[in-house]
Amino acid sequence: MNVLVTQIPFTLNNKHGVIEVCYNENRDVTESGFDLLKGLGFDVNMCLGYPTIHAYFKNYEGTGYYKSSGWIQIINNKYYSSLEDTLPCKISCEVDIDDTMRKLKVPFFSYGFPAEIYDAPCNNLGDYSKSIWTAETFLVTYPSRINDNTISYILGFKWGYEEWSDGGERHVRMLPFEIISSSEWEYRLPMLRKDFDSLKFK
Repeated sequence: MNVLVTQIPFTLNNKHGVIEVCYNENRDVTESGFDLLKGLGFDVNMCLGYPTIHAYFKNYEGTGYYKSSGWIQIINNKYYSSLEDTLPCKISCEVDIDDTMRKLKVPFFSYGFPAEIYDAPCNNLGDYSKSIWTAETFLVTYPSRINDNTISYILGFKWGYEEWSDGGERHVRMLPFEIISSSEWEYRLPMLRKDFDSLKFK
């Protein structure tokens, strides 16, 4: 698969810019950095064929504090008991952060001046026969004096993969990349406000 490169215009702090998103198949454990991950409990070469995503500021009119931003990613999983099932036996939805950030009630996958995001999911099937893994990835404002300490939508996109086990062999199919609107962000606001109740979202 060739790298899918998508450019998404945005406005942050009244300055205009473009986010570039590279959506690709994981073809090398060193290139993706998967070989750095310890204690996974499976061969890192299993990650090959799964999607990778990298989004960053391609260009932006602002400098300094104007670039303050963050990424919030929400993961949706649908699990199926058999390959023939049309309805999932389990559905999960959660903000994609590590255990430390969850304990601290910090929702950001990453943040910075400016923020960028890289993700390379792999092997989330568990004991199920099939799963559909999708991510809603949002560029947002980072709460500060700039914005009355508010986290708000700038842009978003959706991506993911389907994986299944057939005769003991693992299969992966990348899902299409899709730009999503603020309505998807608004749909997730009740969950964000509940899970991160010390922060202000809009």
